[in-house]
Amino acid sequence: MNQSLILAADEAQVDTAKARVCFYGQLNGALLPCAVRFTTLSALAGCAVDSDNAQVIVEQVWFDIEEQMEAAIESEAFEPDGSLVI
Repeated sequence: MNQSLILAADEAQVDTAKARVCFYGQLNGALLPCAVRFTTLSALAGCAVDSDNAQVIVEQVWFDIEEQMEAAIESEAFEPDGSLVI
């Protein structure tokens, strides 16, 4: 795990309007808004994801989410607003 990246799964919130789960991370001490799309969660978990089960799915595939976030940082795949969405 990249020690310069710290993600906070315990504070994740479902954003139904954008079909994703949002949370914050710290990258080298700076606050980083992060999100994982329901489609990404579905691919990781192998099942359908919606607002009712998204939080549980996040907890189940958290290590996979961390790995994908690290890969996105390495490839500098930041959104225009500076957030990281996978």
